[in-house]
Amino acid sequence: MNAKRLGIFIVALLPVLVQAQERKITFMLDFIALGRHAPWYVPIAKGYYKEEGLDVTVVPSKGTADVIKGVETGIAQLGFIDVPSLVAGGGAAADIKMVAVNYQKAPYCVFSLNPGANVTTPKDMVGLEFGSSTASFVWKIHQAFMKMHGLDPSTLKVVNIDGSARVPMLAARKVQAIDLFVMSEPGLKRAVKDAEVKCLLLGDHGLDIYANGIGVKEDFLKQNPQVVRGFVRAALRGWKDALANPEEAAKIQVQYVKALDPALIAEELRIVKRLAVVPDTEKDGLGAMNKAKMQRTVDFINNNVDIAGRKLGADELYRDGYLPKDPVRP
Repeated sequence: MNAKRLGIFIVALLPVLVQAQERKITFMLDFIALGRHAPWYVPIAKGYYKEEGLDVTVVPSKGTADVIKGVETGIAQLGFIDVPSLVAGGGAAADIKMVAVNYQKAPYCVFSLNPGANVTTPKDMVGLEFGSSTASFVWKIHQAFMKMHGLDPSTLKVVNIDGSARVPMLAARKVQAIDLFVMSEPGLKRAVKDAEVKCLLLGDHGLDIYANGIGVKEDFLKQNPQVVRGFVRAALRGWKDALANPEEAAKIQVQYVKALDPALIAEELRIVKRLAVVPDTEKDGLGAMNKAKMQRTVDFINNNVDIAGRKLGADELYRDGYLPKDPVRP
């Protein structure tokens, strides 16, 4: 084979070689795949991860503790991790670092009905019968929120209700209010036909802390900095597209999670946009983090939740330098 033909052969072979060298990455969600998770599937369908040399698989989890464990043990290289949960984990969670925050506004919501408890202001939480999970610390966040507003947190009557039972219990008027993320609102409205669903979003009433973002084990981060940067860059491009065009993102997600309703996905994404698009991300790009807000998040959890073992500091929770140099603005 002469040099010219050899050159042509190598050029033709390059795409195959590149494809063969794609780094396989498992990304673990914070729960089963729901409409709110559509932005993670968009970069797969549009080839954004492949452009970064990555072959990404998105997998579900059983919840926050599960995804943290999955990243710690290497089942997943990266995960959609809740910052308050890392803080609550204390020293046991010190190996995981946040490299981007997607939920800039906390998604915690008090859902009630009108007619009914009709919770629209923090003071309406006084004496409220509140369905939550006593196995979680989220109800303590609601109590701390009350304290922040000068209200007696001990008056919140927490009723232990499994997550899957909360909506039916509220719809049947067996409890006055329930604890769910704000993205549950579209599904709740479909379940309740005889009343207006009300959401008191704590993030709209002074709770200025971070929630979910991209977390990675520090060892993997140190060994594969360019892989992490490439994943973050591709993921945020997907987030931008999904928030700009929820209907398109819904069509993409149902190709991977066929049981989901496209209309419900689009509705959830419009709510997610309220959590992701804030002044900080409009200025510095999606995923933006800053030390002052990370410190507020750490202080809020450390001061209001029982921490097992050593308490983490803000500097231990995140690592700068992994967001795109050219910010991906919404």
